[in-house]
Amino acid sequence: MIDWGRLVAPGIRQLRPYRPGITEERLQRERGLSRIFKFSSNETPVEPSPAIAAAMAEALRKANRYPDAHALLERLSAKLQVPAQGLMLGNGSIDLIESVVRTFVAPGCNVVLSEYGYCAYPPLVTAQGGEVRVAASSGGFGHQVDRILASIDDNTRMVIVDSPSNLAGASLALAELDRLVHALPPRVILLLDEAYIEFADIDPTHTAALPLAFPNVIVARTFSKAYGLAGMRVGYAIADPDLASWVQRLRPPFPVGRVAMAGALAALDDTTHLQGVVQAARRGREQLATGLRELGVKVLANEGNFVLADFGDNGRRVYEGLLAQGLITRAMEAYGLPQQLRISIGAPHEVARLVEAVRELLQQPTGRAEKLQRSEA
Repeated sequence: MIDWGRLVAPGIRQLRPYRPGITEERLQRERGLSRIFKFSSNETPVEPSPAIAAAMAEALRKANRYPDAHALLERLSAKLQVPAQGLMLGNGSIDLIESVVRTFVAPGCNVVLSEYGYCAYPPLVTAQGGEVRVAASSGGFGHQVDRILASIDDNTRMVIVDSPSNLAGASLALAELDRLVHALPPRVILLLDEAYIEFADIDPTHTAALPLAFPNVIVARTFSKAYGLAGMRVGYAIADPDLASWVQRLRPPFPVGRVAMAGALAALDDTTHLQGVVQAARRGREQLATGLRELGVKVLANEGNFVLADFGDNGRRVYEGLLAQGLITRAMEAYGLPQQLRISIGAPHEVARLVEAVRELLQQPTGRAEKLQRSEA
């Protein structure tokens, strides 16, 4: 047999495949459950509006033709008031983040990450032969600008920050973000991942304009969260046009499909739908956080469409108990936090069902709950 591990690039050998959250289809196959509620991947529970669905259906009629990105890029340019030449489209924002890392990171370089930043970042750096430098976070899993700046040296090529963060929904205050931007050496790129920006309490036009004033800043966003198009995989990045031209050299042709771009274009125009999704997420976040706190569960305040809940020693037991009932949450072992579950916001009746299930699990003696999990598995 061929030892393929000897043939792959050195930076790939120590990596492990990304493990996405459990899907409804997988849980149905493995456990035979019919009623399944997904709270694990920070998707919106709201289906695309009729206008968005119609635009995608119309685009499907031309699926035999390669897509043209001009309309979406021009619409984004007008909405964000940035040059179209500085916009890049991708298969979700992580696709663009990977391309930026591939463009600028090489052996001998390092990339500074926040301790509880998105866990998908380190493998991207390692694959390029770069060094990952971790800046300690605050007690609430937030980013600490002073520690990030202290981690930078002459070999630092990039800083990657997700705000709001993927783990806890923690955002950098605008004053702190501005301090970070102004303090960075011009040769160090700040890659600002704003997948959840629409749910936050800050003005998104402020950060969209940063690359115009600071050419070493790149802002990455997605249509997967607030726009409700996770299944379409559309992301975009805002960058200095000259910097973007270097990244574009390794971008694949037609990185976003015709149907996905039609959905994104319609979603930009359907502001009523976007506002409805954001408002529903904020109400659901309050409903879920309040319900869990009433059960004695610690929940951090955040600005995402999810909550991070600390179940203490009951973390794994609650996770497995919910899963046995078809309620999929996200365990946080990948972040070294076995006590924590990240729970996305569902529809009001789904949130109520989950809170009630948590109540029952916490009231059960440990032995009984584990026996129930084994019998339903």
